Amino acid sequence: MSRIIGVCIPFLNEERKNKISETAKLCGFEANFYNYENITQDEIDNCEILFGMASRKLVNNAKKLKWMQASFAGVDKYVDVENIKNGNIMLTNSSGAYGITIAEHMITVLLMLMRRMPEYYDLQKEKGWGMIGEIRSIMNSTITVVGLGDIGENFAKRAKAMGAIIRGVRRNVNLKSEFADEMYSNDNLSEAIDGADVIALCLPETDETKFIIGNEELKKMKSDAIIINVGRGTAIDQDALTDALINNKIGGAALDVFVQEPLPKDSPLWNCKNTIITPHISGNTSLPLTCDIVVEIFCKNLIKYANNEKLNNLIDCRKGY
Repeated sequence: MSRIIGVCIPFLNEERKNKISETAKLCGFEANFYNYENITQDEIDNCEILFGMASRKLVNNAKKLKWMQASFAGVDKYVDVENIKNGNIMLTNSSGAYGITIAEHMITVLLMLMRRMPEYYDLQKEKGWGMIGEIRSIMNSTITVVGLGDIGENFAKRAKAMGAIIRGVRRNVNLKSEFADEMYSNDNLSEAIDGADVIALCLPETDETKFIIGNEELKKMKSDAIIINVGRGTAIDQDALTDALINNKIGGAALDVFVQEPLPKDSPLWNCKNTIITPHISGNTSLPLTCDIVVEIFCKNLIKYANNEKLNNLIDCRKGY
């Protein structure tokens, strides 16, 4: 009987399908392609490997499943699935695929806020013509990047290339960053954000990162500081942030993730000035390059799996990433 890889990703094309099939065959597997929206228990029960996504229940009850590679980076919804948590199913993610697209999104929204593009867009709608006022630059700004994984490093690299001074914040401060001028531990977050022009949150959701930015941290920020969040909405106390924006305690925000998604229509965040809201799209699969990298990461890991080598991006369920 063939060893089956169940593939259920929403961005298949012929080229990606062929790459997966050819790598599977090379490694002694057969790739079966399923509709990610309605894969069944019977289908997943035949799989030794799952590449993509499926419900927690299907994954936990899968009879033969030994390894699941998620087609996304944030796997917090899977880390407490019983058969993953107890080690019966290995879990890996697609970290390394999303840094480019999310970092480019972050640079885009940061420049929009610094150069007052939302205000100019409002002026355009009124057919107005004139200079709104002083703008800001990434050059010589101090940017605190909280979370220096693939996304944070990609953003830090681009911001530093544009002349920013980078403060990096990570759990293990001894793990250096090529692009950070200064390094801080999570315990020294207040020091890292004090005086910063921009605070960029690139965090997974873990017990340590929930509401890492609250009232006290917001008070530490400059009155014109910009906060960017592309990790998880739970990294920020959303009520405290809303209050800070409404009362001009900080300069602005670019938010792609929220505690509740979709963001409720009655949320006051919609009407906060100097705030850019996007519907959790900074790291989706709308950029073809991202999809190609996700497939490449899986195929490289599949070769490792077939050779009984340690997999890349193996998730530590105790840490949540």
